[in-house]
Amino acid sequence: MKQQYYKFINQFAHFLRALLVATMAILGLLLFIFICRELYVIAHQLLNTSITHSNSEILDEIIVFFLFFEFASMIVAALYHHGHTSINFLMGLGVTALLRGLLAAHGDLNETIGNSVAILLLVIAMVVFNTHFKDKLM
Repeated sequence: MKQQYYKFINQFAHFLRALLVATMAILGLLLFIFICRELYVIAHQLLNTSITHSNSEILDEIIVFFLFFEFASMIVAALYHHGHTSINFLMGLGVTALLRGLLAAHGDLNETIGNSVAILLLVIAMVVFNTHFKDKLM
């Protein structure tokens, strides 16, 4: 009876893992479609004659493109590592997200300083993690 229970739990866990991988793959395909759509929008805006009027709009579209790109790369990394992502990868995503915020902050000094300090803290955390803790966790 106990062995049947553990066998059922093990099979259910494998089913959930397969469902997770399939769901992440579908999400990755949807993000790929969104990336292609954003590339089309960016190309259309770049070829538009009033480019000087819409520089900030083009920059905003590029930022959205890289947001979708980061989500897609996170899904690929999770699928590649069987559902796990590394601390370094997540901190790197945080740095790039903050850099995107820094690019999108149009003139707000407090937001610029806050993003800059957060980027500095994340970079320091990455250096400390890589030099002191990475080997102990792996």
